[in-house]
Amino acid sequence: MSPRRVGVLVAAMLVAPSAILAQTTKPIAAPGALTPQTAIAFGAIGEKATPVTPATPLPVGGVREAFQLADRNTAAASVKLYGGDYVFSQTCSAYGSVKLEVKGPDGTTWLAMTTRTTADTTSGSGFAFGSGAEVRVSLSGTTGCFASLSRVPA
Repeated sequence: MSPRRVGVLVAAMLVAPSAILAQTTKPIAAPGALTPQTAIAFGAIGEKATPVTPATPLPVGGVREAFQLADRNTAAASVKLYGGDYVFSQTCSAYGSVKLEVKGPDGTTWLAMTTRTTADTTSGSGFAFGSGAEVRVSLSGTTGCFASLSRVPA
């Protein structure tokens, strides 16, 4: 680079900051009562949006999961769970056994959580599962069997 060109670049860098600072811009604002466009907001359709701030954090609900593990006496494929507290419920028109199983730490063996030989008389039984647990139901000698596993939101 020639010495003259270097001199022009240095002069431009010295003049440019003052020229930039001398410029004025109008503030950017959303019209009316709209939420500023840079804000994350939430709210129901047709209502005013509420911006997310430390005073009004984003509302979050617990993870909701529900699995039909058996339907009309056919066991579904195993499912991976988010983890947490779950309710297992089942009923059959005729019983042998309904077994809720979780895959063991070796990644191969299925371990029995519970075995039922009669219909649930309440809404089901509670079980806690670790994050990423894989579960299934196995049916033996049953007819007309239904089984479900639902996560209890935290």
